[in-house]
Amino acid sequence: MVDSSLQAPSGVATLPPPAVVGAAEQPPPTGLARRLRLLGIALLFALGLFLRLWALGRQPINSDEAVVGLMAHEILHGHFFAFYWGQSYGGVEPYAVALVFAVLGQSSFTLALTPVLLDALTVVLVVLLGRRLFSLRVGVAAGLLYWLWSETYIWQSTLEYGFRWAALVCGLGASLLALRALDPGAPHRGWSVAGLGLLSGVGWWATPEIAYYLVPVGLLFAYRLLRREAALRAGALALGAGAFVVGSLPWWWANLRSGFASLHAGVTPDPSFLSHLKTLAQHAVPMVLGLQLWSPTNDLNGSGHWLFGVAAGEAIAVAVVLAGLVWLLALARGGRAALLVLFALAYPFLFAASPFTYYWLDGRYSLFLPPVVALLAAAGVAELGGLLARRGRPLLGGALPALLLVGALALTGWALDSRSPYPANHVRGSSSRSWTTWTSDPSSYVGRLASELEARRQRTMYAGYWVSYVLDLESRGAITASDARLVRYPPYLTRVESDPRAAWLFVTPGHRSLVALHLGNAPLLDPGCAAVGNRCLDARELGIYLQRRRIAYRSVTLGDFTLVEPAHPVDPQAVFRYFAIISKVSAP
Repeated sequence: MVDSSLQAPSGVATLPPPAVVGAAEQPPPTGLARRLRLLGIALLFALGLFLRLWALGRQPINSDEAVVGLMAHEILHGHFFAFYWGQSYGGVEPYAVALVFAVLGQSSFTLALTPVLLDALTVVLVVLLGRRLFSLRVGVAAGLLYWLWSETYIWQSTLEYGFRWAALVCGLGASLLALRALDPGAPHRGWSVAGLGLLSGVGWWATPEIAYYLVPVGLLFAYRLLRREAALRAGALALGAGAFVVGSLPWWWANLRSGFASLHAGVTPDPSFLSHLKTLAQHAVPMVLGLQLWSPTNDLNGSGHWLFGVAAGEAIAVAVVLAGLVWLLALARGGRAALLVLFALAYPFLFAASPFTYYWLDGRYSLFLPPVVALLAAAGVAELGGLLARRGRPLLGGALPALLLVGALALTGWALDSRSPYPANHVRGSSSRSWTTWTSDPSSYVGRLASELEARRQRTMYAGYWVSYVLDLESRGAITASDARLVRYPPYLTRVESDPRAAWLFVTPGHRSLVALHLGNAPLLDPGCAAVGNRCLDARELGIYLQRRRIAYRSVTLGDFTLVEPAHPVDPQAVFRYFAIISKVSAP
């Protein structure tokens, strides 16, 4: 039988079941108390869901997100992609988006709904991990704490960038299966090893950042094997390894054809290990704790937005971290929750070793930390509650988990009133300060532009990066737009280049700030920009070029945009060379 492939060696005592932190002192709830508790849990979960759905209707998508939707659209039409377009890394999640599109239809709303659904699945996994490591009560408290705190990650869960939420689900799922595989009393543990390998492989395909979970899992397996507390036979090892290969097969398929480009992918890294540790301490951890919010200023040297000011925020963060270290030491000495202890030990080194974690502004590179923080916080409070109950204060001890949730919710609420995307005055494209501003189609601005272009029967065009891909998605295939330099998907550019009626779309002079509110950074709004800081082509320059080449053209103003329609095809690279704009590049 498969179960026999992973067994405790003979003569070695099996591990005791996980400690039930703070549970022994709690009396069983009565029928009414139990119903009230379930009602409270449901209301808190509904509140977290409401905040996310509210955010979906208050912030239009950008082209980076639209690319994932376009990938899902192509997947539903039979195409396969290993990675996010224009990159040699980042996969899996477009297939989840395609599934949501197939069930709920294609729109910017359903696109952004996908990470919300994945985040809800993350809550379930946090609950299951908490139950296995501590108790069901701790698991539920940890799941709710994660779901409601902090504002940065509530906001992040509404952004679809193609791979990180899928990797988080795989990492937590792999951790849960690892604990089950190491439990001598669990049935079918061999299949748990296979599931562990499969989820690890899929997570690796999504992003190597899943190492935040796989490294602690690997250390835990090694520790248990060296101490002869578990035995892993060759059959189980082969099953897990084979499942990993199957799960990561698209990664191998793509890299065998590209000379393992994924190993050299990404932006120019910041190699400073110590500077990344500084970023972890000054920004990442405070953002996870809800004390510091994401920064919309794009200033990596800034201090972020602290809810209580820099001095008070740093003092609170230090106090929380010190309390966490004491709790981790207690867990390590008691032999409980070793996986969380190993995660806490490995995380700073993995974070500092990543070439990308210098970028702290929106918290995306700290996404794998909040679930573990929630588990540790809920378990620590439950342990403190048990201690108070033993000392004759059962009511206070029993109320501590609720107080923890109330405090976390208060932090989130304070943040919601301080930063985007919740206050209307911070929402892109919104001129109203009313909290009642909401729409199921927050990208209607681009939808109106698409309708105007369709009315003119203009189907293909060159446009800036922030305009082109969101226009492709909102038109639902009726329009094909592409930049000629920052190219995510070459077939779109080929379609534009092959159309003799291809037009050029520019931002109307004087309207750049308004368009940037809806679509993204101003430097990438016109054709020709390869990166922020590069100069772009503008409508006036294209007109000069067409006049000197004696090519007739028509210029039409469409609100905030200017459409230039040449009478004959125009080679964009020739235009760029004429104005000394560097030749075509692909997206990094």
